Amino acid sequence: MKLLAWAVGGVVALMAVLLAAVLLFVNPNDYKDRIAAAVKAQTGRELALPGELKLSVFPWLALQVGEARLGNPPGFGAEPFLTLKSASLRVKLLPLLLQRKLEVDRVTIDGLQLALKRNEAGKGNWEVAEADRSDAPANKDNAPPELELAGVDVTNSRISLGAMVADQLELHLGRVAPGTPVPLRMAVQLKPAADAPPVPLALQFKLTLDAKAQRYQLAELKLDATLPRPAGKPVAIGFASPLIDIDLAKQTLAEASFETHVAGAQLKGQLSGSQLLDAAALKGRFELAELSPRTLFATLGLPVPNTRDATRLTRLAAKGQFSWAQGLARADGLALQLDDTTLRGQLAYRIEDSGLDFDLAVDRIDLDRYSPPPSAAPAAASSAKHEPIELPIDFLKPLRARGKFQVGEIRVARLALTDLSAQLDARDGLTRLSPLSAKVYGGQYSGNISIDSRATVPVLSLDERLSGIDVAALLKDFANSNRLSGRGTVTAKLTAKGRNSDALVRSVDGTLTADVAGGAIEGFDLWNAIAQAQSLLTQRKLAANSSSTGRSAFDTFRASAELVDGVATTRDLRVSSPRLQVSGEGTTNLVTQQLDWRVNAAVLKTAEADAAGMADLKLANIPVKITGTMSDPTIRPDLSGLALGRVKEQIEAKKDVIKEKVKDRLKGFLSR
Repeated sequence: MKLLAWAVGGVVALMAVLLAAVLLFVNPNDYKDRIAAAVKAQTGRELALPGELKLSVFPWLALQVGEARLGNPPGFGAEPFLTLKSASLRVKLLPLLLQRKLEVDRVTIDGLQLALKRNEAGKGNWEVAEADRSDAPANKDNAPPELELAGVDVTNSRISLGAMVADQLELHLGRVAPGTPVPLRMAVQLKPAADAPPVPLALQFKLTLDAKAQRYQLAELKLDATLPRPAGKPVAIGFASPLIDIDLAKQTLAEASFETHVAGAQLKGQLSGSQLLDAAALKGRFELAELSPRTLFATLGLPVPNTRDATRLTRLAAKGQFSWAQGLARADGLALQLDDTTLRGQLAYRIEDSGLDFDLAVDRIDLDRYSPPPSAAPAAASSAKHEPIELPIDFLKPLRARGKFQVGEIRVARLALTDLSAQLDARDGLTRLSPLSAKVYGGQYSGNISIDSRATVPVLSLDERLSGIDVAALLKDFANSNRLSGRGTVTAKLTAKGRNSDALVRSVDGTLTADVAGGAIEGFDLWNAIAQAQSLLTQRKLAANSSSTGRSAFDTFRASAELVDGVATTRDLRVSSPRLQVSGEGTTNLVTQQLDWRVNAAVLKTAEADAAGMADLKLANIPVKITGTMSDPTIRPDLSGLALGRVKEQIEAKKDVIKEKVKDRLKGFLSR
C-alpha cells in the first residue's frame, strides 16, 4: 500500500511539474504560424491571429483568443468569412482524463462578424468539401465523451447572408447536460434588405433533446418582433407555446397549444401531427378573438375602407378546425362573425392543381352598407368622367374553384334577395355560376351566368328569369325609379364582350321579354293627354272632371326586345286597359340611354270616352311619341299625326257627299 501510495503521489507530482513547465516555457503565440498553416492545409482558408493567445492547463484547459480572421475558400473573394474580437473556451482537465467526461465552462464570443454567401454554382462559403476534411480515421471503438456545457454567450455580433443581415446579435445559451432542458435567449436586429429598416426580434425557449430516442421538446417558446413603419408606431407581433414535443422515432407531434398576436389581433389554437417524415399530416383548431378591422388597418398602416355605414368593419371574430394531409389543406367547422353577419361552412385547397372546394352559408349581409358613401357634391359627381367597372378577369382566369354558397338575406346594388343559392364552377378560364336561385320582391329569380376568359376578349353570358315579381318595388330599389308598377315576369338571354362595364354595354346582344299585369306607367296620364289633344283639335272644352291622375293604368303590358351592339329594338309593344289599347315600337340605346319610340293608342268606346268628347274617335289610332332618356323620358301625343288622322276620318265619313259634288262638277265641265 505504501508503494502504491508513493507511485500515485509520484505520478501526481510529475503531472504538476509538467503542467508548470508548460505554463513557464510554452507560449501559444509562438505557434500562430503553425496553426495558420494547418488551417490552410485542411480547409484552404487563410487564418490570421493578430490578437494575443492565452493558454492555461489546470484545473481548466483553457484557451483565450484575441482578434482573429478566417478567410473565404477560393472563389468567394478576399473579404473575411469570419472575424471576431475575442473568444474563450475552458475544459475541466481531470474529468476529461480520468472519466472521459467533457465539462466545458461558458464559451464566450464577442464581436463575431460572419459573412455568408453563395457562389454562382449555388455552393455556400460555409460548406467544407470532402477533400478538405481531415483524413484521420474515425474512432469507432470508443463512444464520444459525455458532454456538459455551462453555456454559450455571443455578444455584439453580426451575421449576413446576401442582403439579409442579423445585426446586434446577443445569444445566451444556458447549461447543456444530458436530460436537462437547455434554455436559450436571443435578441437581434433583422434587416431583410440593405435599405430596409431593422426589425427587432427576441426569441427564448428551453430545449430538451434525447438523441438516441430522437425526441425533442421545446418548452416556454416565445418569439417577439417589432415591425417598423415609415410613419406611425411600430407594429408588435409575437408567438408563444408552452410545449412543443416532437418524437421523430414515432414521427409524431403531440398536441401543442399556441398563441400569436399581430398589432393587437389575438389568435389561439392547438396543433398536432403524425407521419412527420414520411407523409406529414397536421390537424388542429384556431380561434380569433374579436377585434375591430378598422383599428387593425390603422395600426398596420393600411388604408381604412370608407364605407357608407360607419358602423361596418368594427367587429370580426372567427374559429374552426384545420388540417393538412397529402397536399390537401382543409378548414372545417368555420364560424366567422363580421359585424352582424355570420358565415359558416368548410373550405378545401389542393396544392397539386391550386383547386379550391367550398360549401359556405351566410345568414344575412347588406353589401351596400360596405360600399363607399355617395359623393357630397352631386353636381361635380355628375359632371365627372364616368369610370367603368372592371371585371376581375385577371383573378378569374387562373381560378380553379368549385362549390356552393347560400345566403339567407342579402342586399346588393340596392336589390334585396332572400334564400339565395348558387353553385360556382371555375376552371381553365371558364367561370360558371349555375344554377342561381333566389326569392326576390314577392317572386322568384333563377338564372345562369358565365364568364369565358379563354379568348382575348372575355365573353359574359346571362340566362335569367324573374317571375311573379313586384315591378314597382324592384325598380324603386334597383334604379330608384317609380315609372312602372305591376306584377309580372321578365326574362333575359344576353351575351356581351369586354373587360369592363362600358365595353359590355356597347356589345350586348340577345333578347329581353317583359309581361306585366295590373300595373301602371307612373308620372304620365296618357288618357288625359289624348283628351287634351282632342279638345284642342275640336275646339271643345274638357270636361270638369278631366284632371290628370298622373298615371296610365293598364291591365297587361307585354313587350320583347332584340339587342344588337347595345341597342334594344322593340316591335311588339302591347298595352291594354279598359279605356285604351296601345301598340308600338321603338329603340332604346343602352349606351346613351336615348329613347325613340312611336306608340299608337286606340280609344275604346266607353262612357268615359263620351264624356271626354272622344266617342267619335272610336278605334282610331292616336300616335304618341316617347323621347328623352331612360331616366327622364318625355311622353306626348303626336298632334300632327293626330290632326292628319282626324282629317282622314272626316274625309272617310263624307266620302259619298264628296263623290256627288265631284260628279256634278265634272258634268258641268263636260257640257261646256
